[in-house]
Amino acid sequence: MDLWDYLPESIEIIGTTAMEAMLMEAVCAPAPGLVDRFNSGAHQDMDIFTFLKSSSALGPAMYRCTLAGWKHTGAAEGLLPALRTIGTKAEKAMFEATNGVNTQKGLLFLLGIMTAAAARSVRQGYGDCIIEATLHEASQICRGIVERELLVLHNDLPSRKLTAGEQLYLAYGITGIRGEIAASLPVIKAQGLPCLQAGLTAGLTLNDALIHSLIGIMTEVQDTTILNRHNMITLVLVQESARAILSAGGMLTDAGRKQIEELDAEYSLKRISPGGAADLLAVTYFLFCLKQKI
Repeated sequence: MDLWDYLPESIEIIGTTAMEAMLMEAVCAPAPGLVDRFNSGAHQDMDIFTFLKSSSALGPAMYRCTLAGWKHTGAAEGLLPALRTIGTKAEKAMFEATNGVNTQKGLLFLLGIMTAAAARSVRQGYGDCIIEATLHEASQICRGIVERELLVLHNDLPSRKLTAGEQLYLAYGITGIRGEIAASLPVIKAQGLPCLQAGLTAGLTLNDALIHSLIGIMTEVQDTTILNRHNMITLVLVQESARAILSAGGMLTDAGRKQIEELDAEYSLKRISPGGAADLLAVTYFLFCLKQKI
């Protein structure tokens, strides 16, 4: 018998679902500006095969984070250092698999925390409300992270080079994914999950429902990938375009579908990549599937 024979089935389900979420986000199409199974969008240094290699390399970390969450019995925020240690090792594996291309570093951080949070939720008996419990646990794991790592920059700048997230915080006051998780991922609750469910209820295929959800997420998220590549004006225009598409019906109407295809061509040309929205789409799918499986 191996280790998994002694562990609850839910740990395997959580880890596998996280891996599935990575792959589903990568292949759903047409995803404006993003790598998908049709094209590489705004990216010249990666394609769908790069993402398949990357996701495969990150798979083991999803199980390790799940197990870490299951075994941790102390305060939730005490789990974050262990998850970051797992993430650092997984990041190296990702770069080795992609020849140095950063495909899913942000998603590794997000899903690493979400898998651990889901495991804690199940361990504590909250399987019947797994989405709400996981979002809450994730926020607790990251409790105080904005104050410790971003707000402090106003008074004490580190001697090292600032990370992209730190630079964006000082430039725009945006707390990025740290702030999103600490606030229980409000964009997923307001747009990601409702749009995914609405698409599936209306009879859309899973692919089309995922794109519908992506557009919904793009209407609100403060996408740091866009800000890193461009500026606040571009981000606002992306949000406005997504709102217009959603108002036209998104993937639920022919008009909305046409606008999404046109946006994909436009963003590919202008090198606009809503990578932050893509990461949140993967988490949306992860949570949606957990509700069906746990």
